[in-house]
Amino acid sequence: MEIEDQSWCPSWLRESSHSSLAQMWKTQSSSRGSPASQACDLIFENLDDVANFTFIDSCAGAGGPTPLLEARLNQTLRSHGKAPAPFILTDIYPDLNAWKAIVKKSENISYVEKPIDATKAKRLAAPGRKECRTYNLCFHHFDDPAAKKVLRSAVEEADAFVIFEMTQRNLMALLNTTIVILSPLITTLIFFYNSPIHLFFTYLIPLVPLFYAVDGYVSCIRTRTPEETKRLLTCQKDLDLSAWEFRSGERMVLPPFGNLYWFAGVKKRRSG
Repeated sequence: MEIEDQSWCPSWLRESSHSSLAQMWKTQSSSRGSPASQACDLIFENLDDVANFTFIDSCAGAGGPTPLLEARLNQTLRSHGKAPAPFILTDIYPDLNAWKAIVKKSENISYVEKPIDATKAKRLAAPGRKECRTYNLCFHHFDDPAAKKVLRSAVEEADAFVIFEMTQRNLMALLNTTIVILSPLITTLIFFYNSPIHLFFTYLIPLVPLFYAVDGYVSCIRTRTPEETKRLLTCQKDLDLSAWEFRSGERMVLPPFGNLYWFAGVKKRRSG
């Protein structure tokens, strides 16, 4: 199990992880743009009528890629003469301080203040709008019984979902994780330069890099293949999947080792 998933994990350590992940999403190291930009491209490639969707960040953490996704996605929609799509931040551990700062910068992002459990989340999209749930680097945190419930909730309550992961059980992901372990040496100075506890446990006693190492490698082991994710759906015999289609793939977003792995479920259009 990952340290971040434990109830005893200090809030400041979880905050460090969330901030580092948020920084990763905006890193520009590819001609195609940041990981968030490329995730946005994948959303357009998999959803036909993006403007009609409300996007729910189901495990938002400190906001992750949502502010970047919203800006890129809605800029594209406006360039085509379409209205912007709303985004909603949710999490079982709401990071309200981070979310309040985010919503001040965009009128298209809001949040749910109370904790929301992704395994039994209800529909949040307004009547007449479609709902797409995003799981940004978080789906591997759920064990199989919980993951089945997350997928069931998405199928029964939403119209689409997209899972993004940067980890996988392969050499490329392990090498990328090795680089990520060193990232606190930089991100601590960016986000927590005035926090004695962050500075102490990053540079004097390197608890934070150790935390990244444990959680990073465990994440690689826990991340599911597309076949394993689909099997979590199809094994639920009472779950009607006849109106759904599933796609998956990977895209290099942080050379030389950082692939973005994705799995999408989309409710098919009704004919006629």
